Amino acid sequence: MSQDQREAWFAKVVESGLHNQIFNPADVLAHATPDVLATHLPPELLSKVLAASLAAGSMTPDRVLETVTPELLAKHLPHDVLWACIQAAAARAGVKS
Repeated sequence: MSQDQREAWFAKVVESGLHNQIFNPADVLAHATPDVLATHLPPELLSKVLAASLAAGSMTPDRVLETVTPELLAKHLPHDVLWACIQAAAARAGVKS
């Protein structure tokens, strides 16, 4: 599997999990912590997150994921971080591995 295919797969799984309320933005950011985001996101994307939060008056998980979409998460974050989020959601839903 190529890196592009892997990124597309993670983006679709995270997008689907959010859309179908298998997990929520706070669940994602429990794994994609501020330290993880600061380490792996490019400076211009971090700047957009900060600007959007300042314009809205608060930084919330929903607001972060409005800027850092599932596609961007899959492109920039280590996939083990996203996988941990997916695994935790599956465990909460009673999915056995």
